[in-house]
Amino acid sequence: MNQKKIGDFLRKLRHEKELTQIQLADILFVSNKSISRWEKGKGLPDIDILIELARFYGVSLEELLDGQRNEMTDNVESTVLKVAELENEEKKKMKKITQILVLFSMVLMIISYILSNYLNQNDIIDFIYGFCNGGTFATLALILIVTGRWGLKIREFKERITSRD
Repeated sequence: MNQKKIGDFLRKLRHEKELTQIQLADILFVSNKSISRWEKGKGLPDIDILIELARFYGVSLEELLDGQRNEMTDNVESTVLKVAELENEEKKKMKKITQILVLFSMVLMIISYILSNYLNQNDIIDFIYGFCNGGTFATLALILIVTGRWGLKIREFKERITSRD
């Protein structure tokens, strides 16, 4: 995949629509610097934006990735769209898990704050306070693991194991 060729094609398509980079950026809800970077071949948009660009310009996704107009079967495009849909579902799932973990962590922090500032200290309160603090840090660490490289490796490992069965 030639990013420079793709960038030149994106620029050509934008010019055909008689749009500035700023106008296109407003349509796509990205910065005009992103548009410039893509058109210079210094990066590519996410798959979601590529699909949106293909629809907007009336070209296929394969044509965008080839950096030129060509014939494409509907089968290939529908396959790519399905992959993008699955990728989006995975992102939504990860976002929901992250939101739940952050909410749980915030609740634990609030309980910890209340225990340390508003209740008389005794062994039970100290234990609950320590548990809440530990739970908060453990939850935040879990968020880092789930959303980071380790989480990706764990998901890939799970996919390999389930595909064997």
